[in-house]
Amino acid sequence: MAMAMAGSLLLPWVEGLVGKAADALVQRVTSMWGVDNYRRKLEDQLVYVRSLLADAEEKAEAKTEAGRAVKAWMKKLKAAAYEADNVLDSFQYEALRDEAQPSKSASRKVLYFSRDRLMFHHKASRDLKNVLDKIEELVAEMNTFGLLERAEAPQALYRQTCLALDESLDIFGRDDDKEAVVKILLDQKDQKVVQVLPIIGMGGLGKTTLAKMVYNNHKVQKHFELKMWHCVSENFEATAVVRSIIELATNGRCDLPDNMELLRGKLHEAIGRKRFLLVLDDVWNEEPRKWEDDLKPLLCSSNGGSGSMIIVTSRSQQVASIMGTHPPYELACLSEDDSWKLFTKKAFNNRGAQEQPDELVTFGRRIVNRCKGLPLALKTMGGLMSSMHQVQEWRTIAESNMGDTGNEVLSILKLSYRYLSSEMKQCFAFCAVFPKDYEMEKDKLIQLWMANGFIHEKGNMDLAKKGELVFNELVQRSFLQDVNVKEISYLQRCYKVIRYKMHDLMHDLAKDVTDECAFAAEFIDKIYQ
Repeated sequence: MAMAMAGSLLLPWVEGLVGKAADALVQRVTSMWGVDNYRRKLEDQLVYVRSLLADAEEKAEAKTEAGRAVKAWMKKLKAAAYEADNVLDSFQYEALRDEAQPSKSASRKVLYFSRDRLMFHHKASRDLKNVLDKIEELVAEMNTFGLLERAEAPQALYRQTCLALDESLDIFGRDDDKEAVVKILLDQKDQKVVQVLPIIGMGGLGKTTLAKMVYNNHKVQKHFELKMWHCVSENFEATAVVRSIIELATNGRCDLPDNMELLRGKLHEAIGRKRFLLVLDDVWNEEPRKWEDDLKPLLCSSNGGSGSMIIVTSRSQQVASIMGTHPPYELACLSEDDSWKLFTKKAFNNRGAQEQPDELVTFGRRIVNRCKGLPLALKTMGGLMSSMHQVQEWRTIAESNMGDTGNEVLSILKLSYRYLSSEMKQCFAFCAVFPKDYEMEKDKLIQLWMANGFIHEKGNMDLAKKGELVFNELVQRSFLQDVNVKEISYLQRCYKVIRYKMHDLMHDLAKDVTDECAFAAEFIDKIYQ
């Protein structure tokens, strides 16, 4: 599924390959198949090539024998890059197969280990080794050109915005919460031992949003020498968490094996006596041993300067009691006034409620009351109502039976899901094949939708444009969120990579509704044949 390249500008392309080689899904499969050493070597070689490409592209413009040699080399690199992209895509696809596998029938599990699967395993592993050999040959040739690493080389040109709050993000009623949590953090400046502050509340309440507001606060940015954010979700294994923290602290990759003593030493070296803030977002672990025996001694005992803090966000009171050194900060539902502001901003597309017919306001108030002050529910229902303009439509939603899922937010999300088009339902449900908290590239997601036949032509509009409209609509309705832009600036040009995540409740919904989609059986059959 190779992407197009503009002219001879290989740099953004190689940068994308580096990211794909380091992708968590790819690592999972290469590790399972025993070929992760090839993947690591490929990533290392691509990183090295990337560091010299700026000089190579400039030298290739020279009308000299040396320039022609570099230009010919770049042509070979381009061909090898396409091969590498296809090989890495095959591993990503296999990882998605693994994500779907655990819930499938015993017969399909047997099929997974069939002769065809083993042949695919062998072919993909062989292709990875072959493309590594080609890249290594190209690196050896590159080293004869006398290329120099340029100060403006793009190793530092990525500007990550994943923790920056989108200016369009709708946040109401959390300023007091932000100030309260910031005060707690700053008041610990003389504490010698690392302190842990849990932020707890039910799903969809905005715990992560509050943590981001605090993380980006100018006082917090100034107070802490080192700031790190790690999304835990369901993986609370000590080696995975510590490895991630090391990489965040050093802004580089940690190549150490899963040996806790080695990781401990590297962690101490990376953090030292710096005053740090670590956010462990979305923690589910309720096993005291995993914290008390494995992680607490590493994170709270010997690392960090005075006033270092860990913020833990969780739905679980049990998590707070296990990890917290402070009483948990319990996030409350939004007030009626703030709930109405959030809903109307989405529902009326920033037009004031005072401009709307009285009947819409009446039914809108009833819809807001059913959301019970939960931001995710309010945004989702507001996004739904923004597409409805008739009073009768608003009455129908206000009086509809949301069903009983045992979870008020999930019931509201299911109601909103009912009003998606069949095309949007398929595209949304497809996202369940990715792990929770996985960042997916917008363009690649649309390509996957198109490849699986979820997007249909409409008039003269091409499929990619139609896919973009579906993506934007899912974002507008809050089925996809945390849309972040990663920018690459190179030779006065800016390249943007757009990524998204799903709220974990939306991920639960996508898994729950997969069987309702017409494509489900066909898709599962396709990936297991």
